Amino acid sequence: MSPSGYSTLFRRALFPALDALNGTRVSHTLAFLEASQWLPAERLQELQETKLRAMLDWTERHSAFYRQLWRTAGAERRAASAHPALDGLPVVTKEELRAAAAEFPLPAYRGKVIRVETSGSTGRPMTFLRSAEQESWFWALRLRMWQWGGYVPGEPYLTLNLNPRTAWRKQLQDVLFRCSYHGFNANRHDVDAVLRDLLQRRVRCLVGYASSLYLLSEALRRRGASASMVPMAPIIPRLAGILATGDTLFPSYRRSIEETFGVGVVDYYGAGGEGLHLASQCEERGLYHLHVESSVVEVLKDGRPARPGEIGEVVVTQLDNRAMPLVRYATEDAALPAAADARCPCGRALPLLAGVQGRVPDIVVAPDGSALVVHFFTILFEHLPGIRQFQVRQRAPERITVRLVMDGAQGTIEPAVREAVARATAGSLAVDFEYVDDIPLAPSQKRRLVISELCSAPLALGSPAPPAR
Repeated sequence: MSPSGYSTLFRRALFPALDALNGTRVSHTLAFLEASQWLPAERLQELQETKLRAMLDWTERHSAFYRQLWRTAGAERRAASAHPALDGLPVVTKEELRAAAAEFPLPAYRGKVIRVETSGSTGRPMTFLRSAEQESWFWALRLRMWQWGGYVPGEPYLTLNLNPRTAWRKQLQDVLFRCSYHGFNANRHDVDAVLRDLLQRRVRCLVGYASSLYLLSEALRRRGASASMVPMAPIIPRLAGILATGDTLFPSYRRSIEETFGVGVVDYYGAGGEGLHLASQCEERGLYHLHVESSVVEVLKDGRPARPGEIGEVVVTQLDNRAMPLVRYATEDAALPAAADARCPCGRALPLLAGVQGRVPDIVVAPDGSALVVHFFTILFEHLPGIRQFQVRQRAPERITVRLVMDGAQGTIEPAVREAVARATAGSLAVDFEYVDDIPLAPSQKRRLVISELCSAPLALGSPAPPAR
């Protein structure tokens, strides 16, 4: 069967059959999203606000946890909002939801519940519950984002992820979706197996963690294989698109991936455990479109909406999860809001984010109040020779420790790093160095480049600041 023939069969027959098996409505929801992305801004706002009011009404009527929180939270827990229905409501944390786990799923919700266990970035387990409706939106939004990156439902694609797929439903889904699935990270990667599947299965779309895609591209470049190197180009498959998620797509990652494969990378952002797809680049690969049909995304700082150019914390309200509502949930992710008049050339009226800055615990705060995000360090170390791996850790307000795995001599690295950090922090932050043979992955199997042990308070409610000296 031709690729286009299978895609037609997939949309008309196999996709609905999967929905029937899983008790979801992904196919129907995707059709809605394919149309709603072109609605005018006023219609999108009306849709979002209508769903928001309905979700808040449901939550207040059926959740004792939220009723208590909304009634008793102090002023320091509350935040202003551009959405009148959310204005003044408190921000809720993962720890509070963990403590209230016995309440969920809400007994008033009678539908199917999907249970998702996640360790997050810290390795401490957390269970999130999704309604069948939320699960449908989660997968439909993923497919819409993938379509922005060149994916056609039913065409072969390859996923680089961190963990193997063992559940039979997931394996059946991979067969019907024509997905080749590879566990691939810094400690476990088989480049030959990935290349073999890319070529033999005529994969059209490559999806993966940004760091995994970068590792693959660098491995291919070391072999002399790149779309820009004509003699070796035949071993690089001709892809329609590449999609990155899961961790930060640094500029150096994007450059390497795009130069190796000869196609642009579309980055998308969400929280898989929580069942959230929040924002995505489109085919323009610039700003990030917010998916207002299924969530309200706020970027808050010091109890108010962050201003354009100001780093704030992403706080999200789900609009379709009546099993375990997330209302003003602090994601611990940092982002930059876009300017009020920002527009994307693609023509979609979906609101925009300027960019995602990583995790709040990945921000180093100096005594003078300067905030150093992960991007500061990746750009710094990218231009210093001989560095294979790095990790920055802040345990005290006035100093950081830089751990380095070197390919060669230390040279002038230490003075260069100290000078750059001093320039950015008005000389208020000291730098120590530690040279090691390897930097282990976090319990989540991701590589954390910056770890601050001081940024524990939600950035949404107050700037993460070091304790008094």
